Amino acid sequence: MAAAEEEFMEKGFAAAKTTAIARRAGVTHAMLHYYFRTKANLFNQVFRKKIQLMADSFLAICEQDRPFFEKIERGVSSHFDFLAANPRLPLFILREIVNNPACEETCREVLVPLFKRAIANLQNILDAEVAGGTIAPVSALDVMLNMVSMNAFAILSLR
Repeated sequence: MAAAEEEFMEKGFAAAKTTAIARRAGVTHAMLHYYFRTKANLFNQVFRKKIQLMADSFLAICEQDRPFFEKIERGVSSHFDFLAANPRLPLFILREIVNNPACEETCREVLVPLFKRAIANLQNILDAEVAGGTIAPVSALDVMLNMVSMNAFAILSLR
């Protein structure tokens, strides 16, 4: 899986070759085919794993039990650190969604339920802060999209 992940992250689905993956993994091409049957099956496992990793990072941010401003600060930092540790991930996901509609469906299937949960959690926190007079009313979706886009842009601009 690690060899497939590297090959797909570097080259994307279309340009990745199963022979190169087998060579990286130190196995025969026949063995790779035996276990995964097709390049698409192998890719789907890698892609789903990467999407789940990204989704889990969001939940970890939103479910911290900390004061509001510390939660926001740590959430932005944690997300940035996650992207810095996985710098090819945003471009990989974007590229595959653009090139393959099935990847978009996988993202929806995995991410949407988790993002809805994370956004609902964040909205409850924001609403409590608004009620307490700490902040002006703001949409959790706007906060989340701003955080994600600013962090992703910072990482992508370094590539």
